[in-house]
Amino acid sequence: MNRIKEVRKKKGLSLQQVADAVGVGNNTISRYETGKREPKLETWQALANFFNVTVPYLQGIEDKSNTGYSKDYIYKQLDDAYKEDYPLTFELEPPFTNTFISARDEIENYCKQNKISIPKDTDLDFWKTNFNFIFNDKSVKRLLTTKDSYSDDDIKEIIINAIYWYGLNPHIRELVNKLNHKS
Repeated sequence: MNRIKEVRKKKGLSLQQVADAVGVGNNTISRYETGKREPKLETWQALANFFNVTVPYLQGIEDKSNTGYSKDYIYKQLDDAYKEDYPLTFELEPPFTNTFISARDEIENYCKQNKISIPKDTDLDFWKTNFNFIFNDKSVKRLLTTKDSYSDDDIKEIIINAIYWYGLNPHIRELVNKLNHKS
């Protein structure tokens, strides 16, 4: 038996909300939940992405709900961080003081340096087109395959750190790399 209904209920979602998210009717979702109808592979994937679980978990094959976050989920966290103006704190060793930065400021700085116009209403396509470099960062890349569970705040911090790092002047990045290799 699949876990569609179980996951939907756990997340407090209606049949209609799930149906709207994956582009099918709510009667179809009901049939999927009861096993009277089998989703196509692309529908399984859409459901898994929406619920942020793996397809095998949703199908009832695996017991672990998450073996990584989808790129779409990571881009959604980036979009949320920008729209919420998520605050970040960098904890530094004394004699330095902790530094606070804003996700929106980091994103806008990166865009300004790279002559990217930010649309009034951002969407996943904007992030996919202009911020796919975040997956070059080891920590962000690890999110794709992790078996660990992260809070949305943790994911946002990892993403914004990657943007900060890649937004640095290449000469500064090279200098920091050299210093890190000496220690």
